[in-house]
Amino acid sequence: MRPWRLRALVLGIAVALTLGVVALWGGPLAQWDERIGSLAWNFAGKGTQEHRIVVVDIDEKSIQALGAWPWPRERMAQLLERLDQDGVNLKMMDVLFDTPRSGDEALRQALASPIPTVGAELFSLGGHPDLNAGVLAGALPFAACPAASLPGEGYLAPEAGLLGSGARAGHITPILDADGTIRKVPALICFRQSTYAALPVAGALAAQEAVTPRLEAGTSLWSPRWWLQLGEWRLPLDDQGRFRVSYQVPRQGFVALSAVDVLQGRAPANLLKGAWVLVGATAFGAGDAVPTPQGGAVGGVEVHAQALAALLDDRTPYTPRFAAAWSWMGGALVTLLLLAVLRRPRRSTGLVLPVAGLLGVAGLFVLHSLLLLTAHWWLGWTTPALFTLLATGLLGGTELMRTRFERERLFQNLASYLPEAVARQVALQGPSAQVHAVRREATVMFVDLRNFSAYCEGRPPEETATVLHLFYTTATRVVEGYGGVVEQMVGDGLMAVWNGSSPCPDHGTRALAAAEELWRALGAQLPKTASRRMPPLDVGIGVETGTVLIGSFGPAGRRVHTVLGETVTVAACLEAMTAELAYPILLGPRLVEAVKPTQAIALGEFLLPGLTTSRILHALPVVLDTQRLRLVYEAEGRQQAVG
Repeated sequence: MRPWRLRALVLGIAVALTLGVVALWGGPLAQWDERIGSLAWNFAGKGTQEHRIVVVDIDEKSIQALGAWPWPRERMAQLLERLDQDGVNLKMMDVLFDTPRSGDEALRQALASPIPTVGAELFSLGGHPDLNAGVLAGALPFAACPAASLPGEGYLAPEAGLLGSGARAGHITPILDADGTIRKVPALICFRQSTYAALPVAGALAAQEAVTPRLEAGTSLWSPRWWLQLGEWRLPLDDQGRFRVSYQVPRQGFVALSAVDVLQGRAPANLLKGAWVLVGATAFGAGDAVPTPQGGAVGGVEVHAQALAALLDDRTPYTPRFAAAWSWMGGALVTLLLLAVLRRPRRSTGLVLPVAGLLGVAGLFVLHSLLLLTAHWWLGWTTPALFTLLATGLLGGTELMRTRFERERLFQNLASYLPEAVARQVALQGPSAQVHAVRREATVMFVDLRNFSAYCEGRPPEETATVLHLFYTTATRVVEGYGGVVEQMVGDGLMAVWNGSSPCPDHGTRALAAAEELWRALGAQLPKTASRRMPPLDVGIGVETGTVLIGSFGPAGRRVHTVLGETVTVAACLEAMTAELAYPILLGPRLVEAVKPTQAIALGEFLLPGLTTSRILHALPVVLDTQRLRLVYEAEGRQQAVG
């Protein structure tokens, strides 16, 4: 299979696995998306200070100074009156007054002040339909419950008459994710065909005069599912009417005043004048500690503060309509990155590909963070990141397998041109211009296909190639069968070495046995055609033992593997003298001395061509083929009887 087809198949498998994981474990995957994606808030707004919204906190300091929670209604009335005196523009209560108590009249009068005040209500979204306390207020002027709303089943509201006619109220109903964290808030809740707004929404409406909220469907691909128009501001909603809380402002970026300081006049007047105030209780035992991406026990009033700040700055994050295609777009971007890495394969691809995959995952998170902090889009990134990891793993494994297969095939091809041990060494080392050779005590055999040039004359090259192929194949089989290694094949001859590239303890004995077997095998296979003008094909073999130098030589760009030394020269000369001495197998003196073959015949002392020292040569007798010898002698003009 071609590489591009294999890679396309692997990417298809990665897509299928990603879809399967999303289908089976979509919930946990979405939770990881929320948890890790929320880390983007840490990259922005570290030095942000929010002064438009002030949190008046009924904290531990206030509890210790003024008594345990809940406080008397008269004290809450005093707190609201003090805020009016300090010049606040809007008061929002993150405190429920769902049971009648003494002092309610004073609190009612404080809530009815000219400065807008928004009370708190709480709805049950499931599991408590019988929870009905107080009287709901602040219903929005919708003719019917809009599609972008959640149904409420029960409620807790201020007692009857506490808020007065035309009172403003907003619900403080949270939505808890599977891990208990608040990330979304229902902007609109429908209860008994009436629609109630969340506290931040109700506060934004109370701060404006004669503003009617409108719900509009998003039309463009980069719009949310719904827009909730609130006069000067607008809030993006999902298909269930929820908005995502932005936690871009750090907790220390909000101005938080202790309630006791406000009551006792110690709060800086410049901080409260013209501010929107959120009154909430974070003291231990107040029961208003909720987990958020900013902490595991954060006061619920901080959630409303974050939502209000994002609403005022038009940076409430939302998921645009094209987000359904984002996973495919992100996966396509990562695929292009991985294919760019694979376009130019190199030895380090196995390492570069995982790094590219990790960079792809990091790039998806960075892109998610940038879009969240600039365009305020929550796209999510775990699905394309999952695809990236799966695609990288599968492509990396496939490339490693393919590379291993190609290297194995390359090694096998290389081993067909070089001895296997040499091929393995070459495959594991880089090119070098140095001499890499070792000395060995080895036995060298030269084998020549005699009269091959004359045989080739007048014959088609395919026929002569077949004979040469037969010669090489048979010689290699015999040499390797006796533990030797064919080191070189040149022309119509070859050189084999025992105990050279591969160890062979009894190299001399094995070489002698191989020489005799090779002569017999080739004699039975070579063509028997001959005439007086053309001698028949025959074999000459020279064998000698001694020290050789075996290794690689030449420049880094063009190396050659060979065997050098006097032993090689002697073996080559012996093979050349087989025709002159009429013995097919000649043995050198050191081989005879080392092996002491009993069947060797001493031929006398000869001076080998090109050498200066004479040597005693021996011949290895073989079982003669009379027809074969007769053709040889007839071709050479030597008519004599052969017994």
